[in-house]
This record gives sequence, structure tokens and C-alpha cells, in this order.
Amino acid sequence: MLLTRLATQHSVGFVLAAVFICLAAGWLLADLSARVAEASGVVRRRWQLGVAVVAGLGVWTTHFVAMLGYRPDMLLSYEIWTTAASALLAIALTGGPLALSAGARDWRARALWGGLAGAGIAAMHYSGMQALEGCLQVRAPGVSLVAGLIGVLSLAGARGAPRLARSRLATCLLFTFAVGGMHFLAIGGTELVVQEGADIAGDNKIVLSVFTSAGAAILFLGAFATILTARRFEAQEKAHSAVLSTALENMSNGLVYLDQWGRVQLYNRRYLEIYGFEIGLSLKGMTAHEIVEAVGDRHDWSAERREKARGRLLEWESVDSFSTIDYEMDDGRIMQVEIRPVSRGGMVVTFDDVTGERQAQRRIEELAFLDPLTKLPNRRALNARIERDYHPRQWFKLLLIDLDRFKPVNDTYGHGVGDLLLIQVAARLSEIVGPEGFVARLGGDELAILIQGDLDKAKAVAEQVIEVLAFPFQIGELTITIGCSIGLCCTDDARDATELMQFADIALYESKRNGRGRLSCYTTGMMEAMSERVQIEADMRLAIERGEMHLAYQPVLALSENRVIGYEALIRWDHPLLGPVSPSRFIPLAEETGQILAIGAWVLREACRQVAALPDEAYVAVNVSAVQFRSPLLLSHLTTALATSGLPPHRLEIELTETAIVEDGRKIVEILSAIRQLGVSIAMDDFGTGYSSLSHLRDFPLDRIKIDRSFVATAEEDRHSRVVIEGITQIAHQLGIAILAEGVETPSQLDFLRSIGCEAVQGYLIGRPVRMLETESALALSA
Repeated sequence: MLLTRLATQHSVGFVLAAVFICLAAGWLLADLSARVAEASGVVRRRWQLGVAVVAGLGVWTTHFVAMLGYRPDMLLSYEIWTTAASALLAIALTGGPLALSAGARDWRARALWGGLAGAGIAAMHYSGMQALEGCLQVRAPGVSLVAGLIGVLSLAGARGAPRLARSRLATCLLFTFAVGGMHFLAIGGTELVVQEGADIAGDNKIVLSVFTSAGAAILFLGAFATILTARRFEAQEKAHSAVLSTALENMSNGLVYLDQWGRVQLYNRRYLEIYGFEIGLSLKGMTAHEIVEAVGDRHDWSAERREKARGRLLEWESVDSFSTIDYEMDDGRIMQVEIRPVSRGGMVVTFDDVTGERQAQRRIEELAFLDPLTKLPNRRALNARIERDYHPRQWFKLLLIDLDRFKPVNDTYGHGVGDLLLIQVAARLSEIVGPEGFVARLGGDELAILIQGDLDKAKAVAEQVIEVLAFPFQIGELTITIGCSIGLCCTDDARDATELMQFADIALYESKRNGRGRLSCYTTGMMEAMSERVQIEADMRLAIERGEMHLAYQPVLALSENRVIGYEALIRWDHPLLGPVSPSRFIPLAEETGQILAIGAWVLREACRQVAALPDEAYVAVNVSAVQFRSPLLLSHLTTALATSGLPPHRLEIELTETAIVEDGRKIVEILSAIRQLGVSIAMDDFGTGYSSLSHLRDFPLDRIKIDRSFVATAEEDRHSRVVIEGITQIAHQLGIAILAEGVETPSQLDFLRSIGCEAVQGYLIGRPVRMLETESALALSA
């Protein structure tokens, strides 16, 4: 019934024309989709636009060419703008999803976009049917549903099934089936009824013919342009391939490119030569593991040798960044292998024969291990020997020997005599240790001996060396007497070869420090005592830059208001090796070396920056050392810290110890006055200790006095301490200077200070020093 209706209601010529147009559009669509999958970036988006236009116009043109031959017994009229709009709808709802499906990698995503494109065919069909004028359309719902499913399932399969998606013929046929099947089945389930009195313009069918002819022309012009473009691209690709092939075949290095699945995609002639393959053999498509087996078969590798090669291959495959590896082949050749991972997966591996270079390098290294003057092994040889022989159960001792009074020999008789002396020294030492011993010249007048045996044997050899080298040397007519100092370290003292050298060097330094001509054995603690100061001094220079130093803040409590009014900034150093380093350890050293200026400037900047974020009433107190106070840079550091942080000057207080202001009273007053003119407050820290004098309260412009914690700690038991605190408090009140007591740790101490009128306190009872984040949290809770 349905087939009969289709046959009687359609002109065969138009149906064949529609099918032909649909096949052409499908073939062009398949070609463009393949190019989308191969392209990327802007090029891919251009190809996707082409897919959308071709697919949309193909569906639209097929529909309306078929409609030109539909119901030749009726004069059908089409509304022009609805007809044109249906073309745009076809491009958007059918072409758009197909373009997106061509760029999708996952088959499920491609199937989803294909199904949406199939639904778009139905949407275009029924929107195009809405362009009919002067007639009613009666549709069979079941037929319409089946027609829509034909489009959805056909394009979902065409785009989702990997084999179908890769086949241009399958894509073309399924697209044609989706469009034609949907259209003709839907038309078969639609009945048209001409309305009485309808004004049907015959010229509209002419307009439709023009529209469809234009659509077909665009499709065929698109096909022609695509073919020309494809041929141009193929020609370019062939030209590029020829250039690439020429370059690859003339490379001195072997090259192979493996894709993300480990399969060979590219290689050159030199690669075949390196592994002994026949020239012309095709490796493309083989996996790296298959190549390993092929090389093994060619060279009759054993199972163990094959396993070793597979293990090395796994190591190469696990490389995630550019790496260079020296690989020694079975015939002795040394290949420098460069592994370059590719962003889209896979890797490029190149092989460079560096056998000659490595052999020459080895010969140079052998010469580099010998001292040219004494013919003894040199420092590098000694280090290599220690590294080779060092083992916790293989006990050996290291003697470091420094010749005494050797420099005067060079200065008095010249370097020629000094060189002859060194040759004789080397001969005497070699005679002592024998042919099995190891003597090295480390440089200048420093030598070393490695001794296999216990500590007693090492001491005996050392004493013999001291005795032998103290015996006069005869060089021509000159008689020269020198001596030596020796440092000894055992492998049981050191954890590794590096420590062995360090400990022996420290022991040698101890011998020279104690009068020379003697033996010193390394003892536990020598290195720590010497290196701690050097390490702290060196590391302190970079501690701030590395983020190892930070500030902790201890709150100051106002007793009258019972609230936190400020914080004292305290520097802390978390050393990566030593852990927390107390300020009492590194601040004095910083003052001695002058590093306190840079550290102090940083503390000022950081404290102002961090406290600027706190509520307006909170101030920050920063300690300034005597070295900073004497520096002309102090005022500059203060103004810079305030300017860069935006902290109001009245919220900054600097704390000075009395020690810092005992010299040159007039100059001190000028400096303090200049600081106060900035608006910055001044506090005298640790009052009552050191150089304390009541004259300081009279002569110097002070805003606050901090009573030392030693008085607060003993105030409850010691009457004298209480009297001192009370006296200082009363004097300060009379002078208009605020009082702050440090080291408050018990409620009774707090009650006592409150009772005598002390304005503010700080100590562990009030709060311990914490970082700014914790300070902000505590302040928020108190608020």
C-alpha cells in the first residue's frame, strides 16, 4: 500500500535526481569527515564548517528535488522564506552534529552526534513540509516515528561504528539511506488535501526549482573544490614526504618513531644498518617488542639476552621527558640513544654511534687519574678508589698528609727544587706502603695513603711516615729538612666515602693547629664543632630567599581594657637540616658578620606588611639590634617598610636594648628623635638588666619601657624584685612613659602587675608566639 502510493505520487526522474544528489553529498561528506579527523586547530574547524554546509545542503536539496516530482497531479505552492529557513535548519541540526562527530575520538560520542544529526533530518523534513501552501497535511504518527528512527539509527551507526566510520563508501550509503529512507517513508505516511479557494501560485514551483538547482550547484561545486584541494594537499604531502625521506635516508644517526601504541610509524636506512636488518625491509606497523624479537632471531640471542633487551625497552618506554642514554651493543659499539616523548603519545628515538668519542674520553680520563710530576694517583683517583672499596665491612683507614715547611723550600730555592723534593717524598711513601699499598698526591704538598687493616696498623704506618719524612732530603748540594702533619680517619667513623675524606681533613687541621709534626685521629664532634658555625653563616645568607625564616607574633594585653592591643614580631628560622634554629644562635652571628642589616630590613618589611591587614588598633613591635641602630640605613629601612605596606606609623614600635644606646648619647638622641618624627614609637627592651640607668629615662625620648622577665619571674618570692618593679612603674608614670612587663606566666603574676598599675603585659599566660594566620584567627575569636 505504502509502496504503491510512493510509486504513483512521485515522478521517477525527480526521485533518481534526488538520490543522485544525496549520493554525491554523502561521498563528499565522507571525504570531508576524513579530513576533519586528520586535521587540527584552525584547519580542522574549516573542514568542519565544510562538513556542516555539505551535509545540510545535501539533505535540504535532496528533500526539495524529490518534492519537485511529488504529486504531479497537484499544483503545489511553497512559501519562500520558510523554504529558505529550512535550509539553515538543515545545516544547523544535521550538518552541525555531523561536523562535531567527525572531530570526536570516542565512538560513543560519535554515535551520539550521529543520532542527533539523524533527528535533524526529520526536523528539516517537517519544517520543509511546513512551506507547502494551500493544502492540509494528514500524517500517520507511526510512519513518522519509524521514518525518524531510520535517520537516527543510520547516522548513529555510520558515525559510531569504527569500521563504518572509516569507510567512505559505507558513510556515503548510510547517509543516503538515512536521508532518502526518512524522506520517502515520511512522505508515504502523509496525505495532502487541497483547500477550497486556496490561492496557489504556480511561479512558486519555479522559485523552488531555482532554490534546489542552486543547492545542487553548491554541492557539486563543493565536490569539485574538494577534489582540487585534496589533490593539491596530496601533491604537497608527496613533496614533503620526498623531502623527509631524503633527509631521513641521509642522516648519520639512526631514527625510529613509535606511536602511542608502540608501533613503528617511521624509520630510516641507518636504523636498519645499526641492527643488521636488510635494506628495504619494512618495519612499519611492527611493535617495539616485535622488533626486539626480530633482532634476537637475527643475532641468535639467548633467552636471558632477550629478557635483558625487553627490560631495557620497558625503561625507554617509561621515559616521560627528553633523555640521553649510552647503550653498549653486543659488538662493543657504544650508541648514544636520545629518547624524545611526543605530546600526542609515542616517542622518537635516535641512535648516534659515539664509540670513538667514548674510547677517547676513557683514555683522557685514565691520564686524568695520574699526577704528572710524582706519577702517583691524583685526587680523582683517590676518590674513585675510596668509592670503589668503601663498604661497612671492609675496614680501611685514610691518612691525609700535609708537608710541614714546604712553602719556605719553594720560596727559598724555587719551584724546581720543590718539585724534586715532592718526587723524593713520593718515593719514600711508596716504599713504606709497598706494592700493594695506595699513595696519592692530592695537590700541592698534600698527599694521602689508604691502609687496609685496623687502627693500630694505621697508627704504626703514620708514625713511620712522620719519622721517614723528618729525615733530611738531599737534592743536589742542598740538604733540606721538612716534616709532616697527619690526619687519620677510619671507615668505622664515617658513614660514607665523602665523610671519610671530610673527617680525615678535619683531623689534619687539628694536627696543624696543635703544633704540626704529629698525628691526630678524628673523634666524634670534631666536624660538628667546626662546621656548625660555617654552615649557619652560609645558610643564613639564603634563608630568607628560600622561605626558611618567618615571623611569629606574641600578643600584648592591655590590663585596663583587658584586650590585645598589639604584637611583638619575633623571627624564627626553620633550617632544612638543623630544624628550628634559636635566635640566640644565629642573631649574634648575624650581628658579627653584618647580615643582621638585611635580616632586620626584611623583618621590618614583613611585620609591617602582615600587621597592616589587622584591625587599626593593633600595633606591632619589632626588635632592632645595636648593629642596625648604628647603621645609617635604619631610617631608610623604616620609611620603606611603612611606605610599601601602608601601615600607619603610629602602629609601628621599635624595641631597643639599653646596650644599643649606651654610646655617644647626643647622637643617640638625634637618631631617636628622627624615628619619633616619623610617627614611630620607641620602647626600651629588657629594662633593669645590662647597662640600666635611670638617666636613660631622663635623657632619651622613649614611649614605653619593657620590664625584663627576670624581675617578673621572681617577684612573688623576692621582695627586692617586687620593689624594683613597683619603683620603675611609679617613675615611668611620673615621666609619662608606658610600662609593659614581659614573661607573665601565672595568674598571680598577672594580679600583682595589675595591682601596681602596670599598663600592659605579655608572656605565655597571655599567648605564645604564633604565625600571622593563627594570630588573625585568635583576633577574630576575641572580637
